[in-house]
Amino acid sequence: MPDISKYDLEIQELKGEVKLLGERIATIKDNHLKHIEEKINSITKVMYTIGFMVFGQLLWVITRTLM
Repeated sequence: MPDISKYDLEIQELKGEVKLLGERIATIKDNHLKHIEEKINSITKVMYTIGFMVFGQLLWVITRTLM
């Protein structure tokens, strides 16, 4: 009988650890990934802005050389 209760305790401990891991994964998925996505989106906007500025400078140089 003592072996059964020892195994039951180990199973309960493992269930608790699995539940804790599930909560941590949910926190990462719901909270951290959202913040990372927002930062990536802001970096993308900055890169597009810089790209348009460089393109505008290139057009300005081309028009100046043709005149």
